[in-house]
Amino acid sequence: MEMNIKFDEKTKIGLLNLIESSSADYARIKVVGNGCGKPAYNIYSSFKGDNDITVIINDIKFVISKEDKKLCSNIEIKYDKEVYNNGFYVKMI
Repeated sequence: MEMNIKFDEKTKIGLLNLIESSSADYARIKVVGNGCGKPAYNIYSSFKGDNDITVIINDIKFVISKEDKKLCSNIEIKYDKEVYNNGFYVKMI
């Protein structure tokens, strides 16, 4: 399954800053809620675990849990520190 993770240049800079400001090498995309509607996501710096896959898109290294792979396969990430909690907003497309 190919991963489709879209983001613009402003978001790329935010992701690079997230990774560079920690000791971890990856940005983790985590599904935190999958109820009746669309799933909710978190993004934070992380290390790769045994149950993770690695996805590199536009020089950004992401880790995603194997169980979250399907829900993360077609998403868009937006970045605006003034608007979104922790600066990032992730949605299914």
